[in-house]
Amino acid sequence: MSRSKNKQNKIKDWFDETYKEKGFSYLRPPRAYKAFINILKLKSGNSVLDVGCGPGLFLKLAHEIGCNCSGIDLSQQAVSMAQSYVPESDIRLGNAENLPFLDNSFDVVVCLGALERFVNLEEALAQQLRVAKENSLFCFLVRNSNSFLWFFNMKILKRQNRAGHQNAKSLDQWINLFESNEFTIEKIFPDQWPLQKITSFLPLGIRRKLLPTIHNGVLPLRFAGEFVFLLSAKTSS
Repeated sequence: MSRSKNKQNKIKDWFDETYKEKGFSYLRPPRAYKAFINILKLKSGNSVLDVGCGPGLFLKLAHEIGCNCSGIDLSQQAVSMAQSYVPESDIRLGNAENLPFLDNSFDVVVCLGALERFVNLEEALAQQLRVAKENSLFCFLVRNSNSFLWFFNMKILKRQNRAGHQNAKSLDQWINLFESNEFTIEKIFPDQWPLQKITSFLPLGIRRKLLPTIHNGVLPLRFAGEFVFLLSAKTSS
């Protein structure tokens, strides 16, 4: 067995066990995924693929606004949960480095909190470009290696999850990776959920005045815990 395949099997096993033990509680709550709907400006009729879809939290929201949804995950447990949670979607068990979908199939491709866990990241990105239609949008939620939480948990407490291939990159490293793999960066936002969570105890009217639908955070972008990249495919000049 190749080293890459062995790593992928370990990742699969870790996620299978994690979802069996924790279920949906492993992830942020369903309402947190509305931010990605807003950033992408999804509308009814969009064909959407979620790579590393987990139990289908984003796909559920996308389906509710009329999108045609597909998802793929390496974990059989996650796929089973997603097929039950959002049965209207086409959920498949598979590898992000060999997507079982036809070329030019999707208007939107998302990968939320999974990209940094892929073993062959550039192959996975190439696959996402392959299955996307011309003028498609991509949305990636990725972890920041320069955030305080990453530094504290991984460098001080040594809590990096090797079995789950937990990883991170700096803002500049993510930008360089995407641009060198044929993506154009449209916008970059801080992860929307932490600030939304902090302000969730406030009355709705006050919360709407304090926090825009899509916010830019309170710290410089480079310090965000995670980044949300909105991208398109590079076009030939």
